[in-house]
Amino acid sequence: MHVKVQHGNKQGDSYMSDGKSAKNKVTVVVSLLILACLAVVVINVWRAKHREVTRVEKTTVIPVTISPAITGELDWFTDVTGDLTPIQSAALYAKVPGKIIEEIFVEKGDWVEKGQLVASLEKDQITANLNRGRAVVEVAQTSVDVLEKDFRRIENLYKSKAAPKQKLDHIQAELDVAGARLKEAQAALKELDVLFRDHDIYATQSGIVADRFVDPGNMSNSKAPILTISNEKVLKVELTVPEIEFSNIREDLAVTFVTDACPGRTFTGKVALINPTVDPMTRTIKAEVHIKNDDMQLRSGMFAHVRLYFGKKQALLIQREGLNKMPGTGNYYVYAVKEGKARIKNIETGIFQGNRVEVSSGLAEGDQVVIQGQNRLRDNTPVEIIQNKDVEKNPGDMP
Repeated sequence: MHVKVQHGNKQGDSYMSDGKSAKNKVTVVVSLLILACLAVVVINVWRAKHREVTRVEKTTVIPVTISPAITGELDWFTDVTGDLTPIQSAALYAKVPGKIIEEIFVEKGDWVEKGQLVASLEKDQITANLNRGRAVVEVAQTSVDVLEKDFRRIENLYKSKAAPKQKLDHIQAELDVAGARLKEAQAALKELDVLFRDHDIYATQSGIVADRFVDPGNMSNSKAPILTISNEKVLKVELTVPEIEFSNIREDLAVTFVTDACPGRTFTGKVALINPTVDPMTRTIKAEVHIKNDDMQLRSGMFAHVRLYFGKKQALLIQREGLNKMPGTGNYYVYAVKEGKARIKNIETGIFQGNRVEVSSGLAEGDQVVIQGQNRLRDNTPVEIIQNKDVEKNPGDMP
């Protein structure tokens, strides 16, 4: 038993020796792997830094073209849009409901004069009633005529004391009753005459038949128009003008405008009405322009591009190419070169005119604005000026 025990210990020692050797090998392998990974990381970091240094070296200085901000003269105007509408428009209704529309004498687009007959309703019933009314008046008038003759005869007899006072009073009473009946008949006839005339529809103003809503044979309806008449010789455009122009717009201000329907032709008009208040929601004011249309080249419903011209003004100007817009906003910025670097300047713009833009804030006269090469710039990017272009101070024509 003792010998066997000793023999067993020798085997255990052998196993323990082999285990330590395996662990040492694993440790060495793991260490080598860690060192290899570290070497890869170091190499990659070195390569990245080397590429960055190379890239920075290549993009350190960006060539750009600049143009200085200058003070120049601008045509001062604002552009707005609106629809042409008639200054006067009248809807014609039948005054008598429930009657058949017998005739309509005009078509859509026809010119009509004020007082012109444009439609009529059936008149059979009203004609019969009118004839009866005239007959009643005629009978009543005859009765009055007879009684007046009798009254004069009795009156003469009474004056000669050949007839009593009682008889004179009696004939006077009959005459009064007949006279009252005559007045009632005449009033009824007058109403019938008015009703008869109401069966005809007349133009209430001169103009063009803009719409015709019914045809002969339809029933009249006092709440539904038969047609509308528009005075197209004077049109208007209702404009929404920015609040900033409130002090500039005035009545009788001349305006020019064009329409898509008449390409190549410019029309004129004048500001006729200005709303004295500003809409607090939109920060705009309402104005109305009136346009003479004697040649009838314009029609209501046309879309007008209107220019309100205020004169000329001095303004700080830059070239349009220098503008950059912030994505998702209506805000503009430029790159201005100072001490060899391009710096971002947030600006507010005013009038856009040709290749020139008014800058109302954010720049000063003489600031060097980048107009070419800005797509490669960031704030404080070093730059090299390769060309300098001036802004045109006084262009010959308005855009």
